[in-house]
Amino acid sequence: MQSISPYPAINNVIINYQINGATSGYMSITSTQTAISNNYILDINATSVNIDVSVYPTGTYVVALKCNGEIVATKNLVIQ
Repeated sequence: MQSISPYPAINNVIINYQINGATSGYMSITSTQTAISNNYILDINATSVNIDVSVYPTGTYVVALKCNGEIVATKNLVIQ
C-alpha cells in the first residue's frame, strides 16, 4: 500500500496499492475501537481504489492490503 488520501478522511478515501503479481487481493478496514471490519475486493489490474467512508463512525482504523490471503501491508486511517 503506497498512500491513503485525504488524511484524515471525511467522505471518501483513495488508497493506492500494488498487487505485485498476486492472483487475488482485497482491502480490509478495521476499527481500532470495535474491531468491526469491512472488506473490499480489489481489481488486481488497478493501482487504486476509492472507498466511501461517510458511513463510518469517527475514529482510527487499520487498513490492511491482503494478497492471496496474506497481509502484505498496513496503514492507519483517521476518519473525522
